[in-house]
Amino acid sequence: MLLEKIHRFFLRHKKFRPLFLIIVFSILFFLTRLPGLKNDVINPDGSLWHYRSEQFIVGIKNKQFEKTYQHYQPGVTLMWVTGPAVEIYKRLTGVVSYNIDTFQDFDLISKIAIVAVQYFLSVLIIFVLAKIVGFYTSFFTVSLFTFEPFFLANSRLYHMDILLTLLLFLGIILSFLNLKKPVIWRSVLIGFFLSLSFLTKSISIGALFFVLFYTVAYFIYSNQKDKIFPIAGSIVVSFVFFTFLLFPALWVKPWYYISDIFSELVRVGIRKGHDQIMFGVPTTDAGPLFYPLVILMKVSPLLLIGVFYCFLKFIRGIVKKFKSPGGVFFGFTLYLVIFYVGYFLGISFPAKKVDRYILVMYPLFSYCAVIGYQRIFQNLKSSAEKYIFFGLSIFSLAVFWVIPIIKLYPWYFTYTSPVFGSSVNANKIIGQKPYGVGIVDLKETIVTGYSDKSTGEWPNLGFYDTQPIKTIYPNSKVFDVRVYGPSNYDLVVLGINEEMPEKVLKSTQYKFEKDYSMWINGLEYWRIYVRKNLP
Repeated sequence: MLLEKIHRFFLRHKKFRPLFLIIVFSILFFLTRLPGLKNDVINPDGSLWHYRSEQFIVGIKNKQFEKTYQHYQPGVTLMWVTGPAVEIYKRLTGVVSYNIDTFQDFDLISKIAIVAVQYFLSVLIIFVLAKIVGFYTSFFTVSLFTFEPFFLANSRLYHMDILLTLLLFLGIILSFLNLKKPVIWRSVLIGFFLSLSFLTKSISIGALFFVLFYTVAYFIYSNQKDKIFPIAGSIVVSFVFFTFLLFPALWVKPWYYISDIFSELVRVGIRKGHDQIMFGVPTTDAGPLFYPLVILMKVSPLLLIGVFYCFLKFIRGIVKKFKSPGGVFFGFTLYLVIFYVGYFLGISFPAKKVDRYILVMYPLFSYCAVIGYQRIFQNLKSSAEKYIFFGLSIFSLAVFWVIPIIKLYPWYFTYTSPVFGSSVNANKIIGQKPYGVGIVDLKETIVTGYSDKSTGEWPNLGFYDTQPIKTIYPNSKVFDVRVYGPSNYDLVVLGINEEMPEKVLKSTQYKFEKDYSMWINGLEYWRIYVRKNLP
């Protein structure tokens, strides 16, 4: 009876449907992001960005503006989001310094600030995109990528990839709207969001060139050459203005820091590789297969099926549907495809390859999946077929989203698509990285299980990546096993796909025996080895 009354209410009051959907989206958004946020992941990059954000605020307060340049990425947006939040928390609580007892609180405040900004941007995208494709297509597009398990995992990290994804998508949507109805104020907004994306990660400078090229090409094609200078010029001026306004380091030495950003982008982001394990073999250049495999592994079949159907079965119909008198330039689907294919090629060329970089493409996957499923539904003839389709959709949501989200909580970062059968099989193709997943639980296991029973002293630890554990464990007791010998540590802690160092294996004084394994998502994620004296 209650469901029938709700159904009748929405039939009579159609204007409440969007509001109802936004409320449901909001509840699910925070329900999937806030629980367990304090103890799930302390990623290595995140621990570094805490220090950088603190220095960013110190630089602004003391007018030492050069301190606001911390990294070539450059992460300015992230520091603007989390730096003030942590500063307010310090003033309210009186806790002013980072240490092993306070780090998790600061980390939680920073993550909550990031989640809040992500929520605002996601809702904004829903309403802006709706101006192009309608509210429901827009809503389901944003919902599809928002609740994808791997996207969800990264939205809970203290990192920049989700911010970059949302800011870029918003800038691209606005730039397409500006082709349809070019106005100066929207051009300023485009420059603003493209500036924010650049200030998040420098690789997104390519979005500015894409928007400018497409704008100029479209106005030439549609005989509106008089609009090129005011519209393209406004975008450029706005981009430059907000970049300088929000990046105080540029107030001091603009050319020095801009040149350093791009020189480091080339040196570190393009030429320098990144450690990966492909088919069981360590490599610093994963090759052209890496990102296609990542897409198969980290994007759920729910999205991939829709994308596959969209592109292989209905691409011609979709292009025609979204064309306008502007011709081929005015297809929104084509516009997105050109940009995101360009991005895909851009990340495929450099030696440095990281699975998180594929997150930027999730909005394209989601949009194409929604269009694909819409086209399937539109081709169904009978009510029975539509009910079956609806039932299969609910079943797919349960299998590919609900079950993994419940089962993996809070270790969403270890998600792998069921296409590979299991996380163990996926790990054989592209090696999973520890990345600070479960590091808090690991620390508690070490403290409670391996501390000295008489003195309570915590054991010395040997790690490969020491950065995450050092945030919550005394630095003087953590050693890099690649640098220090076995006499320095009582325990060797190896993450998934990490091997015992040669210097430990060849030691004539000590051997290390495995004493404990921490399993996450079917993977032996952490192993603890205890030092024994050799006779």
